[in-house]
Amino acid sequence: MGYSRTRLTGFFLIFFCLVLLPSVCMGGEKSKPRLVVLPLMPQEGQAYNGIGLGIHFLLGNVVAVHTGLKEFWFGWRVKKIFPEKEMLKAYCHGKAPRLDIAKLGKEQGIRYWLWGNFQQQGNKMQVALVLTDTKGKPREWTTELTLDPADQLIGFRKGFFAWLGTCGLPLPDTQAARALWPEKISLKGLDLLGRDLEAYYFHSSWGDKGPFDHKLFDSAVSAAPSSYLAHDLKGWVRYKNKDYKSAGKSFQTAIKINSYGLGAISGLMWCGVYTGDKEEAFKWAEIKADIRGGSREAARASVERRMKKALK
Repeated sequence: MGYSRTRLTGFFLIFFCLVLLPSVCMGGEKSKPRLVVLPLMPQEGQAYNGIGLGIHFLLGNVVAVHTGLKEFWFGWRVKKIFPEKEMLKAYCHGKAPRLDIAKLGKEQGIRYWLWGNFQQQGNKMQVALVLTDTKGKPREWTTELTLDPADQLIGFRKGFFAWLGTCGLPLPDTQAARALWPEKISLKGLDLLGRDLEAYYFHSSWGDKGPFDHKLFDSAVSAAPSSYLAHDLKGWVRYKNKDYKSAGKSFQTAIKINSYGLGAISGLMWCGVYTGDKEEAFKWAEIKADIRGGSREAARASVERRMKKALK
């Protein structure tokens, strides 16, 4: 006896919901392009300071909430982009040739590369940005923006969002609002933040197995006690030192300033993983998934895998 059209339709719907739909959802996340934010170089004639790295850190935290892009951080790929410490140092100090981004993009499977330079003009910064799309024939978009600490870096970020839209990467309105926390930091604070971040990259990628000298990383927090970025970086320094209790306090301070700060939220999740506090790790993994429009179930499953690996 043959199947009726109704029964065939029912079977198809069940098959789609149980098999095809999860695959489509997972594939959609995996297929999102990645964007890496490179440190900004000082413009010709501009003496080195840490502000370029400070702006780099700001932009990395902004791009992290972009739901059209796969989460990706420069810190995950430092040594593959700059195989030697001196190469990264020369780049950050404006003493290195331009990277072959088209080649790097194809080699590493990173489609978008955000880079540029900066120039201080009084109490403001002039920032020139370039976005390179390495898919197919490389394309580039450019813009120049003003960064003013007086408005808590809000105007700079709004200009950046508008420009991303012209590059074909519009940031959804909800996510844009989440990326406009009040970043209360001066140019001096950005300088200290960037210098601390440079030291963090050097030690994380090329340092010995000893701990960070955490006292070297208190300068940015001292200069900008209400800065999300400064407290987030301080949390990661303590996390790398395996001082998870102290790291957690820094991350908690950071998210009081920016409740959508994915860097600090990720840090709290990892603190939960390495202290064996599964419920704490679940909590922050789900919050992170909610911010990025991901699956809570997938986030919990990821925590389970990470905790099993951490116990080995």
